[in-house]
Amino acid sequence: MSENPHKPVEICRCEEYLTLAFSPSSVPVRSRWRNNGLSADFLGDYVTTFLPREEPASTFEGRQKALKHAVSFVANELLENAMKYHQRDGDIPILMHLELSSDQVTVSVSNGASTNQTEKYQTFVARLRAGNADEMLLAQQEESALNSEASVSSVGLLTMITDYSAQLDWRFEPHSAQPDSVTVTTIAVLPLREVTGASA
Repeated sequence: MSENPHKPVEICRCEEYLTLAFSPSSVPVRSRWRNNGLSADFLGDYVTTFLPREEPASTFEGRQKALKHAVSFVANELLENAMKYHQRDGDIPILMHLELSSDQVTVSVSNGASTNQTEKYQTFVARLRAGNADEMLLAQQEESALNSEASVSSVGLLTMITDYSAQLDWRFEPHSAQPDSVTVTTIAVLPLREVTGASA
């Protein structure tokens, strides 16, 4: 795990990118989430399509598999959180943005949230920045085992740090057209060398 996995992320030169947005207010979209084919698994394929090939085929295939798995996990967790905590009575689209550079993959997802839900999320972010991700993950797993409706389910986010060496960051911005809503953007940066096990 990196020394400071939740420091503000650094913007680097993007070589490939993809941006998608959709309305979460549609009942059919919500009803088919994850269980019936609406997932972000395709982002793993998208990233590995552009992964530079600089080693023998067997090594390259192993890197591709590891990267595809990591990107798919991160993207699905970010989208699942966005769907779960999105403000249902608003009309703010969920937006997913992916950037691939020579040394990292950045996946960000934004959604609209109520001010009450945003405050809970900001409390979690403050705890993460001041604490230890491994200890928080263990505590969250214990809480989730006892209470299936935890105030903020953070297991997926913490797993990104502990298992995939991701750097996480957040932006909370008041929505200009809906005064009771906040646009929450969660950003996950995956360092290619750590995810794929590439040598320095």
